[in-house]
Amino acid sequence: MRIGREEIERFIRAALECKGVPSEDAGIIADCLIMANLSGIDSHGVVRIAHYVRRLEFDSINPKPRIKIEHRAPSILYVDGDEGFGHVVGYRAVKAAIDVCREQGTVTVAIGGSSHFGPASFFLQEPVAAGLAGMVMTNTDAIVVPFGAARRFFGTNPVAFGFPAPGAPFMLDISTSTIAYGKIALAQKENRPIPKDWALDESGRPTTDPHALAGMHPMAGHKGSGLALTIDVFCALMTGMPFGPHINRMYFELEEPRRLGHFMTFWDISRFVPLDEFKQRMGQMINELHELPLFEGFQRIYYPGEIEGERRTERSERGITVEEGLFQELTELGKRLNIEPPTPIEGGE
Repeated sequence: MRIGREEIERFIRAALECKGVPSEDAGIIADCLIMANLSGIDSHGVVRIAHYVRRLEFDSINPKPRIKIEHRAPSILYVDGDEGFGHVVGYRAVKAAIDVCREQGTVTVAIGGSSHFGPASFFLQEPVAAGLAGMVMTNTDAIVVPFGAARRFFGTNPVAFGFPAPGAPFMLDISTSTIAYGKIALAQKENRPIPKDWALDESGRPTTDPHALAGMHPMAGHKGSGLALTIDVFCALMTGMPFGPHINRMYFELEEPRRLGHFMTFWDISRFVPLDEFKQRMGQMINELHELPLFEGFQRIYYPGEIEGERRTERSERGITVEEGLFQELTELGKRLNIEPPTPIEGGE
């Protein structure tokens, strides 16, 4: 079924506000989740709202954090998120970072005391629209088994890069595992099998049962393993937060705050080359990429962020796809919180 953006936004905001989240902050969180759904990143969209409500009920996310932004050098910020929603903490950090980047030409932001913040590319939208290039990364709890090891040690630890482009912004947003954990969480919610190369069970064998998940693979073997560990160095060691196995598990230790770290860097493109020239050359690069001969079985070559841009256009017009299992969860959550569940678009499939 399909549900309109406005209906999903209404529901998310109502669910958060009834648990004490200020309206402005609830709007930021809703924008992040909806951006994920519109882009086709459904694993980071409205599927997360029931979990966020549970953490609010366990007092492990601060609904009204006192976010502190400290200037430790002209182009270095440290942000204490006071255990608030990562979406809000990250958004406030980005707002401050854009101003510094305009003044200094670059800015680096270390963030501690945060929580799950949705897709990393969300925090690149405004900087890229402002003519900046950026990199955003986060650590998370241990679920990935390092290359050559027999036990999980670090998280899916995503990283995203963003640049202005003539069409949809260039946005590379990837986890360092073979697949984002959220896709497995979504399969758990919908009680459907997963491909056998996504996860390992307790015996270390591949499994198609998302509920049997005990570990995941790093992407590209030792390369993904090394990259994930590097991201933990940035996001934990350089922010003062826990790393890998010491991070509170997202879906299990609900009584304790996550204490996640994020790390962001932005650059003012105009300090290197004129912005118009950069965009023109980015367009040239994309055009040449599109004109490459296709390998058998492929219909088109995409640049990072292009597919997501097309999905945003399509889903903005037709509505966001919500599977039956997730819709049932949202309906039950609405009843429990005494708010109207989102209404599907009539005739939407």
